[in-house]
Amino acid sequence: MDTIPFLVSLPGEDEDVKGIFTVDTDIVVRNLPTQQLKENLSTVCQGIDSILSDVQKVGNFRLKEVTVQVEVTAEGGVELVGTAKLGGKGAITLTFAE
Repeated sequence: MDTIPFLVSLPGEDEDVKGIFTVDTDIVVRNLPTQQLKENLSTVCQGIDSILSDVQKVGNFRLKEVTVQVEVTAEGGVELVGTAKLGGKGAITLTFAE
């Protein structure tokens, strides 16, 4: 499969990139290249690995699992969701465990 369909919101006139969380915008289906998504998701996962590589324990607790959410943009980018007010609606959840 060379592409995969995603529902995304299109950028407004004054914005460069939009993802799936934008309010009051056009939602369309985009067939995004699977290789591009694979590379972008890999980059995000490598970054998470780098950030968390030294975090094994917090006090007397051992880190057992990490959950992050990512958004796919209309251009095929993969970005971490950095705000709780979105509630993860429509995000892809990645859970990493030992």
